[in-house]
Amino acid sequence: MFWCDVARVPLIACIPALLAVKTPLAVIFLIAFLAGISGAVFGPARGALVPALLTRDRLAAGNSLVFASDRAVEIGGALAGGVLVATVGENAFYVDALTFGLSALLLSRVVVREPTGAVSWSRVVTNAFDGLRFLRRSAVLWANTVFSLSAQLANPIINSLTPVFLVRRFTQNDPVTGAVLYGAAEAAIAFGSVLGSTLLPRYISGFRKGRLLIAGFAATGLVIALIALAPTVAVAMILFAVLGIVNVLFYVSNVTILQEGTPPEMMARVFGARIALVNLSWLPAILLGGVLSDAIGVDLLLVLAGLTMLCTALIGVFLPVIRDVP
Repeated sequence: MFWCDVARVPLIACIPALLAVKTPLAVIFLIAFLAGISGAVFGPARGALVPALLTRDRLAAGNSLVFASDRAVEIGGALAGGVLVATVGENAFYVDALTFGLSALLLSRVVVREPTGAVSWSRVVTNAFDGLRFLRRSAVLWANTVFSLSAQLANPIINSLTPVFLVRRFTQNDPVTGAVLYGAAEAAIAFGSVLGSTLLPRYISGFRKGRLLIAGFAATGLVIALIALAPTVAVAMILFAVLGIVNVLFYVSNVTILQEGTPPEMMARVFGARIALVNLSWLPAILLGGVLSDAIGVDLLLVLAGLTMLCTALIGVFLPVIRDVP
């Protein structure tokens, strides 16, 4: 994680200078791609770090706190980013780079015992397949993976089509007003996630994580369908906030199940494989969602996506390997 942040400092900081000398956009995209790779490595490493720092009984609370901090940063970051771009323009990249430097400085204070070794592309690929093989050998984790991948297919659809939905439903196809509503929807989801991450752990600690996972997916699917049917902007924003709250249920349960079922030495590999599977499953869903939204309408597509998630969750009720995870 430390080296991912260190790498992103010069990558992000060099963008304004390259833009100033009219560097081809292909070079800028390549730099953004490299920064994205650092982020892709950072995610699994963070998921593996949490159980290294906390005892087993504190994992759910720790994962809730991580989720809440992510969403809180989304709110503050979106507001700060808009102000920075409006006031200092391209120099906002320097501030962004500085935040990665600060993160690296803070991470340098975190000391954990872990294996060391040379890093290479072949080793990264090998580790990814090792994580996938571990998932495949564990009946509980593999069932959870397949179930979660199936249930989450509605998420990329609403994530990618929310701007289109808001523009077509509430703004008479005015993109400027739609952009404002989209920002408000994102803020509502983030607010709900922070609220849920703060309040839910104290009330759900006595429930089985498998049942919380099912409840989270079922509630999320139902809320997505209700968003598509929202009669007013105000109702839609309330539902987006509720969406943020119920997302906490399945996210925290999912991550905690994965952490508790994976030995420390395999943690980063398993998280990397799981994140890769999620991203690969989301790509065709996003592409198909764009085609279907033009064919049947974005409102109906969101209803169908939400109901599909709800039905998938209900199937989990009848599967002990999903439902009865303690």
